Amino acid sequence: MCRIDGYPERFALPPSSRLIPRDLRLCRVVLGVALVATTAFGAAPAQLRPAVQLLDNGVALCPGSAGSGYAIPCVTDWNGDGKQDLLVGYQLAGKIALYLNQGSREAPCFTNFTNLKAAGQNDIAYPSGGCGAPAPWVCDFDNDGDRDLLVGAGADGTVWLHRNTNSDAAPLLDRGEQLRTGGSVLSVGQRATPTTCDWDEDGLADLLCGAGDGFAYFFKNTNTATQPVFAPGTKLKAAGLDLNVGIRSVLRAHDWDGDGVRDLVCSSDAGVYWYRGTRGAGAILLGPRESLCAPVALNGLVPINTGGRMRLHLTDWNNDGVPDLLLGNLNGTVTFFEGYPFRLDRIDRIGNEVSLVWQSAPFLRYRVLAGPTPDALTNIIGSQVISEGKATHWRTVESGSSLYYRVQVE
Repeated sequence: MCRIDGYPERFALPPSSRLIPRDLRLCRVVLGVALVATTAFGAAPAQLRPAVQLLDNGVALCPGSAGSGYAIPCVTDWNGDGKQDLLVGYQLAGKIALYLNQGSREAPCFTNFTNLKAAGQNDIAYPSGGCGAPAPWVCDFDNDGDRDLLVGAGADGTVWLHRNTNSDAAPLLDRGEQLRTGGSVLSVGQRATPTTCDWDEDGLADLLCGAGDGFAYFFKNTNTATQPVFAPGTKLKAAGLDLNVGIRSVLRAHDWDGDGVRDLVCSSDAGVYWYRGTRGAGAILLGPRESLCAPVALNGLVPINTGGRMRLHLTDWNNDGVPDLLLGNLNGTVTFFEGYPFRLDRIDRIGNEVSLVWQSAPFLRYRVLAGPTPDALTNIIGSQVISEGKATHWRTVESGSSLYYRVQVE
């Protein structure tokens, strides 16, 4: 079940001359009126708008075999021009497509692709049966100031490093080497989907890796930033148990709820989820999984599922400061879900009328509650309010006892 609630954005409308903000860091002045809106609570998870297909020359982007391309996306500024480009691992060729952004940073646009090459000559290719497309991840692996490429292999679950031997503006990838752990080749069995982050917060980038078996593997960097050396893999835990997202897992570490602690956002054949992170003794502790949801016409807010073999990537696609979600699909296409903060953006008073404006999404309906205090918002003053798209405006006649407001998705 999916539900989003505007409780982190409860706003008060007391006389400004007597206002004492509940949290000065989150105090908002509503321009043009003698009122101040204050946030009563802190961070909240980002929300997602409805699915949109990424396009290539006006048609659905699909670098692989139509219907069975098994796309695995990764976003990066590949040529250093300040705009988001797109990498897509695809089948049945087992190659990685590069789509250079022909649009802007705020509105990416793609027309055709080329395959990434090794040593400037042959296409990078990792053959694998079925859904085992190569999984690209771009990072500065050796901390030398330019971007390198990691590739998760589908067939044997190994992870390959292609170092950039040139510059960020004109990357030139070497022929690649397999990552190792101890004296052995690093492998998660099959369908490796790597990502890097400082998971244990010791100042060094570690390796996280999804796998065909659905577990989330952690390989700790035990050496330096310039010469990573990885310890044998261990399974991440959530709510005290080995974390299993579902077969063909993909992992991304991201502070999804904006509370200053990394969470884990994942996909699998079964769904798209996030695990809330909290700080423990020298480690991030993950809670139980929660489904990521998006609006669907006639159905409202439902768990995201674009079909089997979903492979996610998180990025700020449109440069608005909010994480967005890309999903590679079984049929070789890539789906985009725009992220947004579910919040009240503005409160105005005109005479005895109060106007609320909140961030919203199509296909949803809202309930508005009011009350005299943040903990007594029990009076339903609006129901089945229809979304107006990305922002919804709603007006009501102010009641003397209703100084605080709250918006929920019905």
